[in-house]
Amino acid sequence: MSYLFRFPLLIVCFLSFTMVSCRSEINSASSSQSSSTENVPALSPEKQNQVDTLLTQGNQKIAAEDYQGAIADFSEALTIDQTNAEALSNRGLARSRLKNYEGALADYNQALSLNNQAPKVYYNRGLVQIQREQYEKAIADFTKAIEQKPDFASAIGNRGFAYAELENYPAAIDDLEKAAQLFKEQGKKRTAYRLQRTARYIQP
Repeated sequence: MSYLFRFPLLIVCFLSFTMVSCRSEINSASSSQSSSTENVPALSPEKQNQVDTLLTQGNQKIAAEDYQGAIADFSEALTIDQTNAEALSNRGLARSRLKNYEGALADYNQALSLNNQAPKVYYNRGLVQIQREQYEKAIADFTKAIEQKPDFASAIGNRGFAYAELENYPAAIDDLEKAAQLFKEQGKKRTAYRLQRTARYIQP
């Protein structure tokens, strides 16, 4: 029986923990964007303001759980700026919330082709891969997220669950215990306790 099935409340907690807007991350990593965008003409101030307004509206709609409205805003922003990694990654988020995992995956792939220094985007794509039961791909994405953000507790914990699905229990236990310690240090004692309990449960 799947460990994700045995612990549905726990995995739901992780699936929603950091699947959020990636605006600050995308903006702070702009220097690492793909060379494919280097020759793209800069937007006029008017068009840039339009894009910024649409991104803000889309993020607000995600917060309000209006995912269809958010998708519409991000899609409109992309008609103005096709290389906007934030619009792509957050449209992927909205699509994943509507269980359109293939659409979300396509958006995350394109966002990462534009900016590959984005641990939250790798993390969100890893969550989509879990939903698709592509556990090895999920592990690869969580690992990239952890390489870029070593204290990313949710990525470490979810990688542990993916390892458990592949019956690699030593790796699963190691990740779950590491994530539990990080959550404890962050003051999230309940989540830490649940992870520790899960790690004990799958001890061979």
